[in-house]
Amino acid sequence: MGDRNESRNERDVGQEDDRTSEQRDADDADGERGAGDDDRIYHRKVTPDAEEANQSLLRLLANVENCEVTDLPPLYEQIDHMVEHLFTQPPPDDAQAELTFSYHGYRIELDQTGNVSLMKLAERTPVESEE
Repeated sequence: MGDRNESRNERDVGQEDDRTSEQRDADDADGERGAGDDDRIYHRKVTPDAEEANQSLLRLLANVENCEVTDLPPLYEQIDHMVEHLFTQPPPDDAQAELTFSYHGYRIELDQTGNVSLMKLAERTPVESEE
């Protein structure tokens, strides 16, 4: 367990990685949560690349949900290129810019360096009406 996390951390800090973006996203989605993290919160990392941003985020969520990317609703309809814009011309590092939004039952936080937190939202139960 420790060796797997150490090798992932080494890749995350910029060492050469010959995996495809899909393989990186799948490996990151399979990663373990830290001790004490709630079962509904996943912390992952995507490559902060404007051209791949939306697809990387969708692949990550599909891996967490154990479904295909095509099973997910379009991200574009929810946040209209905001993920791409975060990586196209990122603000200075000291701005610590983050994007937070709800999508497909998750509250998603994404920062300008590619760190992602996915928090599973509670299932809503319909309110029973009194007659």
